[in-house]
Amino acid sequence: MKSRWILFYDGACPLCIKTKYKIANLLGNDIKLAVVDLNSSIAKSKGYDLSQVVLEIGPDIYRGKKAWLKIISHTKYAWFSHILFRPCFIVFYYFVNKNRKFLSRFI
Repeated sequence: MKSRWILFYDGACPLCIKTKYKIANLLGNDIKLAVVDLNSSIAKSKGYDLSQVVLEIGPDIYRGKKAWLKIISHTKYAWFSHILFRPCFIVFYYFVNKNRKFLSRFI
């Protein structure tokens, strides 16, 4: 049975848009991914804002770096979510999150 995931992302960010397509291709066939813009009424009614990505898996909600760690742990890059690499991942996440508008220019 496929697991249903809902990813809320910033639809106004070119980097975020490109990333959502990459994620869909990296996740296994056992995960059904739906994507929703954080600017939508659905996201706003849930109290989500543009400051960080949100991942809903059933009743569980992951935000920011925890959402990305969950996603990565279900791809061929799962080794990157290992405890030894998490400090590097967290620094990378904060850098990208704070500079995503600037980094979007290079896509």
